[in-house]
Amino acid sequence: MKVLSVGMMFCDIPLSPVPQNILSIDNSKIEPSVPSTGGDALTVSVVLSRLGVRSALIGRVGKDMNGRFLLEELHRNQVDVKDVIQVEGRHTAVSYILIEPDGERHFLVENSINQTLRSRDVPDAAIKEADMVFFGSALAMPGMTDDEIADLFGRAHDCGKITAMDASITLTGGPRRKMDLIKKTLKETDIFIPSYEEASYLAQRSDIYGIIEEFRKFPLKIFGIKLGKEGCILTDFKEQVRLPAYPGIRVMDTTGAGDCFMGGFLCAYLQGWNLEKAGCFASAVSAHGISKKGASTGMPDFQMVLDYVEKQGRLLTS
Repeated sequence: MKVLSVGMMFCDIPLSPVPQNILSIDNSKIEPSVPSTGGDALTVSVVLSRLGVRSALIGRVGKDMNGRFLLEELHRNQVDVKDVIQVEGRHTAVSYILIEPDGERHFLVENSINQTLRSRDVPDAAIKEADMVFFGSALAMPGMTDDEIADLFGRAHDCGKITAMDASITLTGGPRRKMDLIKKTLKETDIFIPSYEEASYLAQRSDIYGIIEEFRKFPLKIFGIKLGKEGCILTDFKEQVRLPAYPGIRVMDTTGAGDCFMGGFLCAYLQGWNLEKAGCFASAVSAHGISKKGASTGMPDFQMVLDYVEKQGRLLTS
């Protein structure tokens, strides 16, 4: 099986530990900063590859030092990058991540290159080579409007492929109903697992089960809500599974936690596992992700995740 991830690519520069009062003091000592890969589509592609799923990525980078770094890291992680677009005269997106002592983070970003991505940057041949097409940045990339994502997913469905999506709320959408921002896209989406904040924003509901009912109106096969330290809830609109987060995790950096979960879930889904089994696996992948600095630095291989889940007492049995 092969997954094509489409969306944001970042060079992440983590700065840690950053005290909450940094803007009111003269200076503060930090640990040595080591650049890492980031961006939702990129992170999902790396996670999938480390879990043994064939993975390809399409996004935009500049022909600069940071762009070369990203491509080298992706090659090292065996991600297919032949269709990544390298743009002359543009800077690769950079994110400076201010990490608090408890692992919470804040971002300073320059990502104008990501805003220029369009559906037709994804060749039909790349879609045909994949079994699943994942878009990781709904509502965060001005160029990838509802029409553009719907076009991408519509082409994928025409080829008989599975479509999956995550979101990143940065747009307000003005006076329109928030769900209208991706209404066409949701009609072409099989799997959608946003965070609670994103799902609540779109549904304009605060109660979890009310949110689920709003998304029931679309032909989704799987809908889920990532609940951070409270775990997750997953449904196929026939049954619902709510799972707590794994306890006792030493949080080093929450950057990419949701992307790690998504990569883990997509891997599990392609195994044909049920919701509970897939959710346990995805949560374990996310737990590893936040245990080290960097969006995907802590990614284990497939067997390590299985061993971790069994050790925690959640047996992945059929």
